[in-house]
Amino acid sequence: KQWYQRRVRGSYSGWENVVTVASEIQNPSRNIPIIVVGSVSIVTVLYLLTVVSYHIVLPVSVMTSEAAVASVFGSATMGEAGLVVLAVIVMLSSLGGVQCTFLYSSRYIHSGAVEGLLPQVLGLVSTRFKTPIVSILYVALTTVVFVLIGNIDALIDSASFTMFPFIVLCCTGVIVMRYTHPELPRPYRVPLIFPVLMTLFGLFVFISPFTGDNWGISLLWVGLTLLGFPIYYVLVKDVFKIPGLAWAMKKLRDVTADALGCE
Repeated sequence: KQWYQRRVRGSYSGWENVVTVASEIQNPSRNIPIIVVGSVSIVTVLYLLTVVSYHIVLPVSVMTSEAAVASVFGSATMGEAGLVVLAVIVMLSSLGGVQCTFLYSSRYIHSGAVEGLLPQVLGLVSTRFKTPIVSILYVALTTVVFVLIGNIDALIDSASFTMFPFIVLCCTGVIVMRYTHPELPRPYRVPLIFPVLMTLFGLFVFISPFTGDNWGISLLWVGLTLLGFPIYYVLVKDVFKIPGLAWAMKKLRDVTADALGCE
């Protein structure tokens, strides 16, 4: 059940991250709704057609026991050549997903630094490419660390589990702001039924791991996520007035800016 849930969630997720690059999209009030609706519709159709094709060719026992179902499907339909072709297609799709992840996740970090929620060094932008190069490198470094210390299933579970509380907060914020500040301009207005449904689904995804046998791992990830609070108050707000911390953080920003050609 957990195997199925995390892969279905992964198949349909990603569309929401287009808002992180809204400032880099031409005419976002028109194009973002088109991108969101279009991408979800296309992915839904492709996913359903793929699943139907798998069920026609492969028994359910094979689909649940094999890690590379697409390769098995290709081998069953086109022989050895199909195995290679489907494996290459999945590899290219995965690389595309990684590229998109680097695109939007680095913008999260950059925006947080610009808003004063993260160390200023993470808000630096390349003077040549106009991209948040420092936050991109930070994402790359943390990705390598997590890959080295964990397995892919654990990473998928932790990523799905830890991101949904923030999705719930965002959706709840949309609902609250709609009633508390109805006068604010909204370039694209979403029907409230969607954030309500997403909030309920996000709560289900967040709570359900605690009902299984691996609830301890889920609790560990909650603890790691909550570590952001002390890190924020110590490194960013400097509430303890640690001697030399402000100078060190500014020096780190200046040295990084000179080394990478940032501003």
